[in-house]
Amino acid sequence: MSKKKELAIITMSEATNHLFKEQLTEVLKDKVNIVGYVINDLEEVVQVDLILSTNSLNGKVNKYVSKDSEVVFARRSLDISSLEKLIKISTGKQVLLVNNTKLAAQETETILKEAGIDHIELILSYPGKEVDDEIKLAITPEEVEYVPEGVEQIIDIGSRVLDLTTIVEVLIKLNLLDEKANLLVSKHIRQLVKLNKELDTNIKKVEKANKMLETVINHVHDGIIYINKREEVEVFNQMAEDFFEIKAEDVINKNVVDKVPNTKLHQVLRTGLEDINALQNVGDKKIVTTRVLVKQDEAIIGALATFKDITEVKKLEQNLRKKLKDKGHIAKYRFNDIIGESEAINKAIKKAKNLAKSESTILIQGESGTGKELFAQAIHNYSNRAEASFVAINCAAIPESLLESELFGYEDGAFTGAKKGGRPGVFEQAHTGTIFLDEIGDMPLNIQTRLLRVLQEKEVMRIGATKVAPIDIRVIAATNKDLKRLINENKFREDLYYRLNVLPLEIPNLNNRREDIPLLINFFLQRFNREDLVITKGTMSKLYNYNWEGNIRELENCVEYITQTCNNKVRLDALPPYLKNNHRINDGDLDELEKIKVDLKELGDIIEYKLILNELYLAKQLDEHIGRREIAKSAKINEVQLSSQMVRSRLKKLEKQGLVKIGRGRQGTEITDKGIQILKKLNS
Repeated sequence: MSKKKELAIITMSEATNHLFKEQLTEVLKDKVNIVGYVINDLEEVVQVDLILSTNSLNGKVNKYVSKDSEVVFARRSLDISSLEKLIKISTGKQVLLVNNTKLAAQETETILKEAGIDHIELILSYPGKEVDDEIKLAITPEEVEYVPEGVEQIIDIGSRVLDLTTIVEVLIKLNLLDEKANLLVSKHIRQLVKLNKELDTNIKKVEKANKMLETVINHVHDGIIYINKREEVEVFNQMAEDFFEIKAEDVINKNVVDKVPNTKLHQVLRTGLEDINALQNVGDKKIVTTRVLVKQDEAIIGALATFKDITEVKKLEQNLRKKLKDKGHIAKYRFNDIIGESEAINKAIKKAKNLAKSESTILIQGESGTGKELFAQAIHNYSNRAEASFVAINCAAIPESLLESELFGYEDGAFTGAKKGGRPGVFEQAHTGTIFLDEIGDMPLNIQTRLLRVLQEKEVMRIGATKVAPIDIRVIAATNKDLKRLINENKFREDLYYRLNVLPLEIPNLNNRREDIPLLINFFLQRFNREDLVITKGTMSKLYNYNWEGNIRELENCVEYITQTCNNKVRLDALPPYLKNNHRINDGDLDELEKIKVDLKELGDIIEYKLILNELYLAKQLDEHIGRREIAKSAKINEVQLSSQMVRSRLKKLEKQGLVKIGRGRQGTEITDKGIQILKKLNS
């Protein structure tokens, strides 16, 4: 009787070793002796016929292989049966894909997509990466301990097993393929048949969903046109037929430019610039249209246009206002209307979302032009009161003689000129909803006293009334003033301050979120329908480094100016006059950076280092590389005297501090994460 052949499995972990051994034992039965080793426990050469190891040990395992042994490196896949659960997930659903490292998550994502799991949106999750806490479903290959808190459902798809080609290779090396081939293939076929049945059921569901979607598309009141990447029309609904007086059958699968006039969809597809609520003429009709890109897995696959007759829009708006006339104003903005991707603005949004869930009073503080009312409206729309009214009043814009009656209302005959029957104040109008008190720091002291009582007692008394009316409201106040300084100056009540400052929210100024400047400029160019304007690098550098004391409002005014005065390119001489003056970068309060400052100031001024870091961060935002000559040019534009050689020496200083990484050749120099943190402190 011939001696059994021996197979050794060498892996990094016991778990992987056990998984491989279990899988091969099922195939090989008692034909082969299988032994397992964890590489860290090995001390001498392994004497066997064949060694199976993992790709991660390629190069490390060689010293334990005898000259008579062969080595097979495992190719891995997911167990087909584990995919059944994933097929049942609804199309388009966002799902976390959780692993212990970024690389492992990317590898698992590739395996899933190669297996045909491409109907869901996979969001990679691993330690150190922040993910949307609204996603409640997670997939993981036995890495459950890394699933974020708040996830309600976990699908464990198991570890990555040996794929069929690896098992076949092992059988060939051991001269056992002939007798095991039928068993191996029949098992694989059974799994495929079962999976095919699942797919067939899923296809029928998709067909049913497509039929329902087609019905919806043809019965909505908006015109809808969709073109694919080849600019061919794939969707042209009933309303689109009516608008353009063209039959769908005459345009489907045809080039949109050739068949449908003035859609501009091909321009959106080619340039990547979207149109939101743009006015457009189609024949004798005036329509409002939105054109957006359609993406799948971050790749552009087409463009979509939706449009409505503006006459119809006006009718709907009038009906809506009629229904809400007794409920006050409407909050138009939501958190996704806030433009920015910086850490500062994302922190503010995240905190605001948390505060929105509470019923307590919020005090929003921030410089003029930072978007305090935008945040107030977004908080209201994110809260449980979103369906109720949002009433805003600017305490600085209304004369003191009128402010009291606007806030609290009045009874019939309360004063000369009072409206017959009286009038409710904004507190009563905001009942069950939210009241936004803007510029609260400008409220007169006598009215502050009445406001304090309303906040304490949750009831309001009109001017001239003898009875109080209970109110159910959420209060959001905002100011650009230093309320504590006003308290010391006896211009603001201390007790009112503490009543308002229950949930404080600070809105970052634009100088603290410079990385958002390019995004905001593009947003305003779209708003003013001037996406065609090209801003030169020098001009963008000037805009990026300018000290925006008026914040986003000042930036918007600047963009509006250039849209009215420029034709194609926006050069430095096209900027508003005040921007062309010598506005150097502020040093700010750098006490907390004293150690870094001491080292940097051995060679040059902090302003020079600040400009270099700003330029590198801007290049990172624009996904571009930048060299020292370009930095020197930008320095000249911003009236900072730096030659190319001076930039080189200062970059070396910054690299020594770990703030930049100097590349070789065309790689350019990149700002590090530490550099970004230090820059934000310098800009604050």
